[in-house]
Formats: sequence, C-alpha cells, structure tokens
Amino acid sequence: MIILMVCCLPITFFVKERARKQTMTTKVNSVLAGNWKNNEYSITVRDIETGEVLYNRNGDKMIRPASSLKLLVSAAALDLLGPDYRFATKTYVDGTIEDGVLHGNIYIQGGGDPTLLPVHLESFSNELKKLGISKITGSLIGDDTWFDADRLPKGIVPEEEDQSYASRISALTISPNDQYDIATVQVKVTGSKVGTTGNVQLVPFASTIPIVNKTKVVNKYEKSTVKITREYGTDQIIVTGNLPADSQESTNVAVYHPTLYTLDVFREKLIAKGIQTMPLETGKVPENAQQVAISYSKPLQDINFMYLKLSINGMGDMFTKQLGRKLLGEGSWSAGIKAIRSYGNDIGLNMEQWYIEDGSGLSHQNRVSSMQVSLLLYNVRNKSWYSSYLDALPHAGRKGNLVGATLENRMKGYSVSAKTGYISGTYALCGYVKGKSGKWYIFSILTQANKTSPIPTIDEIVKQIANEM
Repeated sequence: MIILMVCCLPITFFVKERARKQTMTTKVNSVLAGNWKNNEYSITVRDIETGEVLYNRNGDKMIRPASSLKLLVSAAALDLLGPDYRFATKTYVDGTIEDGVLHGNIYIQGGGDPTLLPVHLESFSNELKKLGISKITGSLIGDDTWFDADRLPKGIVPEEEDQSYASRISALTISPNDQYDIATVQVKVTGSKVGTTGNVQLVPFASTIPIVNKTKVVNKYEKSTVKITREYGTDQIIVTGNLPADSQESTNVAVYHPTLYTLDVFREKLIAKGIQTMPLETGKVPENAQQVAISYSKPLQDINFMYLKLSINGMGDMFTKQLGRKLLGEGSWSAGIKAIRSYGNDIGLNMEQWYIEDGSGLSHQNRVSSMQVSLLLYNVRNKSWYSSYLDALPHAGRKGNLVGATLENRMKGYSVSAKTGYISGTYALCGYVKGKSGKWYIFSILTQANKTSPIPTIDEIVKQIANEM
C-alpha cells in the first residue's frame, strides 16, 4: 500500500502540472489571437523552481529588448563588481600654498560614479578651503580618463541627443538631482509680467552653458508653447514660445560636455567658498599631485535599486564602461560589452541570442530573445544579491516612484515584479508573477513594430499566467 502511494504521487503531480501548462497555453493563445495579428513578438514562461519552459511563442525570435536589457547589465555588475562595490571620485592639488595662494592646479578625477551630485562638489570645496586656499594661479582640471572619450553608444539618433534619457557618458559627471538624471541640467522657465521675456534658470547654474531666450509671457489663460532644446553639437540651450503668466515650464536637457559641466559647477562651489575663479581644463592628474579628498558612492546594490526601479539609462552605460575598465582595463562600451557577454556565457546563457550595443537598452540595434531573458531571470535566483535585485524591480499596482515605479498603475491586485521596457515601437515586460495557486512563474514578453500601445495585451497575458488554473 505504501509502495503504491509512492509510485502514484509522481503520476498525480505530473498530470496536474500538465493540466496547468495546457490551461496557461490555451489562455495566453486566446489573448494573442484576439489582439496581435503580426508576428513581431517573443514570449516565454518558465517554472520558477525548475526552469522548465511552460509556454513558448516565438521564444527564440530576436526582438529589441529596450530597457529589459538592464536586467542582464544589472546582474553582471552585481556579480562582477560585487554588491558592496563603491565608486570613487578624488580631488588633488599640485604646487605649493603660500599666503592663501595655491601656485598650481586643482584636479578632480572621475572614477565613473553615476551618483555624483553638486553637494559632493561642495564637500570637495570645503576640504580645499580647509587647506587655506583662497586663490590659485593655475587651472581647475578635470580628469575623465577612467573611461574613453566616446560619449554615446551606437543607435542614438541626432533627434534624441538632447533628451534627458540619452545622456552623454563621461567618467566625471554629475546629476542635478537625487533621481540621477545623469549629465543633464534642469532648465526652468518662469514669468509673471505679460509682454516681457520669460526668466530662464539653470539648475545647477553653469556659466559654460549659453542660453538663447526667445520666450514671451502671455495671458495666464493662454496655452503654453514653450519649447526647450539644445543646439546639436553644442551646449547652447534654446528656449522659445509663449509662457502663461505665473506659470512654470521645466525640463532636463542632456549636456554636450559632461566633464566641462561638472567642472563648471565645481568652480561655482569654489567661488562660493571664497576661492577665486580659475580657467577650466581637462587633463590627467600628474603623479606628483597630492590627494586632498575622496568621495565614495553608496554600495552598488543601493545604486542598482535606482537603476532598475527608475530605469536610468546613463547608469547602465556607466556600469558597462566600469565593467570594461575593472575587468579588462579599458573603460569603453566594447570592453564592457565583452565583459557582460563573457559573464552571460559563464552563467549558462546562449549569448548568440544577445546582440548588445549599450548598457541601457536605448539603442535600436540591440536584440535578444524572450527565451534568454527568462533563462537569465531563472539563473540569478541563487545569487547572494538576488533579494536586492528582486526588490529593485517595479512592483505592479503599488504606489510610489520607488515601489511601483513604471508599474504603479498596472495589473493592480496581482503579484508581479518586473522590468518594463520602451523605445519607439518596442515594448517589453520581463519578470516574475504569482499564480492564484500560490506558485510563481518567470515570464518574458518582448514585442516590436507596434502602431498602437500593446500594454493592455501584455498585461492581460501576465494576468492569464497568474490565473493558470
């Protein structure tokens, strides 16, 4: 009798699993048949415990991943750099200090920190003031040689280059805020008196960013036509259009020279501390320079939380170059991507089904299959940093920019933790969903060539996975 029970249990189990799998297949296929007529999608669902593929529709088809590519970059950074890794930025001086005068230069050396803020530059200024410096005879020099000088990955079109999501990458860069809009400046336009020109303010202020102001303050009941752009190939910001009285327009613009921008803000902080202004240059810190201050970032797992939760493109590109620098001695996209591809092979992915051009997913040249993204999400489950990785994903239907994030208003009432992705015509959602049976599933949904938003269909597919029985 006992032997019979032992033999029959596996049969019962597999029958039940097969029924669940068939039900899921039928439900998902029904959603697809009623909504997606083209074949430009790739969908895979796996058992979270065994990794078994439970559903596969074009699973090996190569699709633009958009920001779902960040899932691989994040995993590679956490594994290869370590969750406790901290980025460093340093300041140096050379020469001698006599009667408050530094007969030499001040240097700031970037180490690829994607979280450097103006407040950190102020701390550096305080340290230099403590040395008794009130004037320098040399220059303020930025060393960004930790990374190469290639600022943008392939696939970024000229029309996107001034957008905050397409930040240019330097090893020495700042963000205007703690949302880490890397290498951007906030442009605010205000005005109250009708008929006058609006007031344009840069936050933080940078004298090296010229402004062309062609705005006009109009009656408060009129429509705003304010447009804020950056002239291609320069840092000049052009502001045009009508601004209703007592209103404000604001946007972040990607700067053209991120290193120079950082130096300029640093100079303003020095001036505020009573250290007389100096010319700005770029160059390498000499061997005889004396280090006077260092700033360490938060641990990588904390930075990664912001990276995945807010889908910060610049962070992904800086992670990629950092991997290249630390592992292969070269802070470039090619070296970083080589390190990421090697990592993927090491954890059992088929990197023939990953075509990678950047660390953000912004490039239209990236390609990956849903089969491989789902395998990644399965293979990282046993990593020591997995709980922080999972927490960093947006959680569906939960309020808050740092909780639900891009899924705050989607799939309410369902337990879903997943990374969204979007570039023109391309949508992705990859992550984990809990079925009503209590069982968890891994899913990857990639779709492109959409003329209308496929989000309702994507969400319905995930709901049908959750309603597996």
